Amino acid sequence: MSSSLLTRRQFIGSTAAGAVVLSAGGSALAAGNAFRFMTPFSFSLSFASVLYGEAVGYYAAEGLEMQIEAAKGAAMASQMVLANQMDSSRTGGTNYIISRVENGAPLVSIATIAQLSPFFVISSSDNPVNSVADLQGRTVGMASLGGSMEGTLDLLMAGAGLSSDTVDKVKLADSAASYALIEAGRAGAFIGNTSSMIQARQARPDAVHAIPMDDGMPGQVYVAREDDIEVNADKYAAFLRATHKAALEIAQADDLTPVLEAIGGKFEVNGLNDMETAKLDLASNAANWVAKGEENLLRNIPEVWDNAVTLLADAKLINSRPDATTLYTNALLEKALG
Repeated sequence: MSSSLLTRRQFIGSTAAGAVVLSAGGSALAAGNAFRFMTPFSFSLSFASVLYGEAVGYYAAEGLEMQIEAAKGAAMASQMVLANQMDSSRTGGTNYIISRVENGAPLVSIATIAQLSPFFVISSSDNPVNSVADLQGRTVGMASLGGSMEGTLDLLMAGAGLSSDTVDKVKLADSAASYALIEAGRAGAFIGNTSSMIQARQARPDAVHAIPMDDGMPGQVYVAREDDIEVNADKYAAFLRATHKAALEIAQADDLTPVLEAIGGKFEVNGLNDMETAKLDLASNAANWVAKGEENLLRNIPEVWDNAVTLLADAKLINSRPDATTLYTNALLEKALG
């Protein structure tokens, strides 16, 4: 990492000094400040924290004019931030750390939205995948090659002492409909997010088998450019304040119907045609957001990041062991929440 990057990290780091520089307080933004956010794939309830926040006006109340777009993969989402086409995007923790350490990408995690991996290996009950060892020799579909799904798979395979080269990886839509390719014998399994898993199970409860891909990493993170955070800290704090409000409201809701109706009134989201399945889908995603406690909602948990560096280095997916605190900042979240 260059000395200039280290200097920027010292400025925005999650240290006490960083928290002083980014002093607490409400949004000082004037209305109409654009904030461009990109999801890694087409809109699903996995991204409900941002979609709901926009639908009910929480971002507008912070003076932000949200522009939410969908990418065709986590790698593309991050690249759009690097190219200054987006302010922030969501990507997998594994994918982000590898890109940052190995390629020197000048990005930093400003929040962890999914504290655990949101991915599942989905297979047939007649020929189930019960562990990563069962993936050897199979054709496994995933929404993007070179993205966070493949990174999670590679990490789990390496952790089990297996080579990911024994898996035939193919591009496949992250959708419950992809289960039809397993039934047709064109794939032995596919990797899906929580929403795809819930929808597939609800549609074919006796046929669909799924196991979580718990890799011990920060599941999904929001990344932004370090240089832009220096200049526009208030804007990012406003984004996190509104997102935290929306996510906490969803996680604490006794009835998710109003939340789903609000999202559906603003966005076209896969799965909203079946309200009962959508409730289960959203509840499962929200449980991941607060899996480490509501007090850690959106927080980059230091112990998790320390462990992540160790796991990736031991698996030889990164060639050095950086100080984990250089990979994330909690200063913006602290500013947002006061």
